[in-house]
Amino acid sequence: MKTKALTAAQIDTLAQHLSETPIEPATSAKKAGDTFARLLAARIGAERAALSFTSIMTAATADQAEARLTLVLDYGNTETAGEAIPTVDEMPKAAAAAIIGKRQAILDQAQTGALPQEPDFSKPTHARFRAKLAQIVALAEAGDIAALQAFEINPVSSSPKARARYRDLALIAILARQKKR
Repeated sequence: MKTKALTAAQIDTLAQHLSETPIEPATSAKKAGDTFARLLAARIGAERAALSFTSIMTAATADQAEARLTLVLDYGNTETAGEAIPTVDEMPKAAAAAIIGKRQAILDQAQTGALPQEPDFSKPTHARFRAKLAQIVALAEAGDIAALQAFEINPVSSSPKARARYRDLALIAILARQKKR
């Protein structure tokens, strides 16, 4: 069975089940999904909402999504959250982190000054690039901006691309540290 993505209007209808006040129609399915996720987390808790959201959004039809939402709301929710539904500005950073992707989270971490985790080059396909990665890691740990910028990488396959990504994130982290000083 093929699933068809829910439209913004269908997601808005689902979100309306979670809100007592009328919801403004969303201009895109992404915005509607963000609103729905926020309302669902406020209603049943962030942990349960994270699990339920995917199940609801991947339903084959809008009717099936509505049925799944009803099940989530009616069963297993013995305690009400009892909290006011936060606006987007009031959402805690942890809830916002759940919405953003892994790449954005890694970039945000680098922008705080934390060096990124070095790529895993333990597989045999990366063997010939381990020495170059070790050089980049050493330069990053030393905080040598000029040497990192001068380190030439031709990103034509997965190993060089991973090294380039690590180098660029390390530069962001080192520059962020210097700005803090």
